[in-house]
Parts: sequence; structure tokens; C-alpha cells
Amino acid sequence: MRTVVLDRDLVEGEVKPHDLIEEYRRLLDVDVRQRLLDGLEPCRCPGCLSGDARIAFARSGLQYMECKICSSLYVSPRPAEAVLDDFYRNARSAVFWRERILPVTKETRQEKLFRPRVQWLLDVVDEYRPHARSSTVVGYHNELLIEELLTQTKEPLAIEIANPAADIEFAGSDLPGVSVRSMSVSRLSSLASADLFLAFDILDRCADPEVLFKAARRVLEPGGLLLATTTLGSGLDVQLLWDAADNIHPPERLNLLSVEGLTQLCQRQRFEILEFSTPGVFDVEAVRHAVAERPEGDWPRFIRYLVGRGDDAALEALQEYLQRFRFSSFGRIALKKVD
Repeated sequence: MRTVVLDRDLVEGEVKPHDLIEEYRRLLDVDVRQRLLDGLEPCRCPGCLSGDARIAFARSGLQYMECKICSSLYVSPRPAEAVLDDFYRNARSAVFWRERILPVTKETRQEKLFRPRVQWLLDVVDEYRPHARSSTVVGYHNELLIEELLTQTKEPLAIEIANPAADIEFAGSDLPGVSVRSMSVSRLSSLASADLFLAFDILDRCADPEVLFKAARRVLEPGGLLLATTTLGSGLDVQLLWDAADNIHPPERLNLLSVEGLTQLCQRQRFEILEFSTPGVFDVEAVRHAVAERPEGDWPRFIRYLVGRGDDAALEALQEYLQRFRFSSFGRIALKKVD
């Protein structure tokens, strides 16, 4: 199993403009409280399936649990899939994200997020599935991913896009070799077989990761590849900042699996792990920002000292350490379907 370390020149404010993000999160909190707090359903840990958990904290009226076995964080009780699907299609915060934030960050996201992501994707495909001709894309907000795939792919690649808001996200698009279907995660198993199953921006927000992985197994050809990214609850910024972590907002983060929890999910669904990396670049900066915002907070003294020194080289080295040993909160996996 491979681990990759990245050195990427990326500033978080370029992909998440502060003023727009503040308004988005205000809308998100209101939407969650108005639309998602009724009819909640309890669940087990989505990583190891244990029912042994403790209350961690609450956000916007939803309760996060910490698994005592694998240390994954997850919302329980949680909204049903149909409720979440409607939320991502119609909530004011979802519309604001699509219409206000995505357009103004398009160029930066394409250059610094999706272009490298597609290069990584194609490198994995060249090594493990060089004759891939079909792909299923199931995550949200993947317009730029599709554009980059069509640009960088040498051979024709049939692409089927399937998520609950796909018809909205790709309204008016006319992309060669691309079909669009709006469907819930629970219906993905009905899709035609494919060489690749791309699950970016979906694992941490879907109602049941187990169902998502089962769908991937059903859709993938023997030896096919599942590639995904997700936010990990075992990352430094989540573990240190906990209930004040800036990247934990339901329902975007219903499932924050730990490295151990995600590994168990992959193995349980009989996937070979080709790569499991945490090439995140924002963990240390998130902690530094939080300490600067709340200097009176109850921070570990070493962390306060470290980020207060202003030693950029030390902070960069710490971020590289987190990448190397899988302690970043941004996770990336490449899996192979095995019988």
C-alpha cells in the first residue's frame, strides 16, 4: 500500500473566500435546523460498524459520536437519505454554494485542485487499469473534474455522472461521451458496469458509506478501480480543534472516518488498498488560525508555542510529517476490486 506526500502551493482562501464562506455557513446552520432535525435515524459507526460510541459534540442541533473502537466521528441519529437528497438539491445553502461560491473560485479550483487530482487519477489508471474505457462519477460538484478528464484523457472515456443533484449541476451541459443521471446512493447499484468508480466529495456526506461501497463493488468490473477523497476524523486539525474545527459542518461531514475506520470499510467490502494517502495542506494552517483567533483558548502549551514562533519552515515540515504518516484530515484512496 502506497502513501504519497505532496508539496502544493495552495492557499485556502483562494478556494474558500472568507466573506462568502461566512454567509454560506450562516445559511447552512439555518437550513440544517429547519430541514434536517426531524425523523432522525440512529446508526452504528460507518467505519467499523461498532455500536460502542460516546457523545463527542453537537453542531447545528445534530449530534456527533466518537467510536470507541476505531475513533471515527459520525452523526447519529442522522437524516434519512431522501431528506439529504432534497437538502443538496433545494436548500438555500446548497443553491448559494452552486451559484455564488463555485463560479468565483472556478479558475483556482481547476488549476490547483482538479488538474492535480485528474493527473493523480490518470497515473493510478495507467498503472493499474491502463485499458479503462468507462467511468462512473458519483460525487457532488465534479464539473471541473469532468472537464479535466475529457481534456487530459488520451483515449475516449465514457463517463456516467450519477448523484442526487446531477441534473442541476450539469444543466445545459453538452459534454461528449458524458451521460447524466440524478439518483440516490442507494440506487447506484443499478448503473451499468464500469472500469472506474470515482467517489469524490460524497463519502463524508452520504447517509450510508457501506451502501456506497457496495454499489461500487456491484458496478465495477473485475479488477476495476474505486478512487475517492474524504475528510478524516483522525487528522491533526480535527483532533486538536474538535468541536471548534472549522471543517466540520453537517450534513457535509456526516462521516469523518479515522484511518483505521476507513481501512476496515475498504477491507470489509473486499477492496485491495493500492494507495491510502493523506496529502492535505491545510491542517497546520487551520490550527494556527484557530489559536490566533482564540489566544485565550485552552490549547496544549506546545501547540501554542509552536504556532506562535512564526517559524514557517517548522510548520511546513510538520504538515509534511502529517502527510507522510497519514495524520492529515484530507484522505485519498485508490482501491482495486478483488474477488
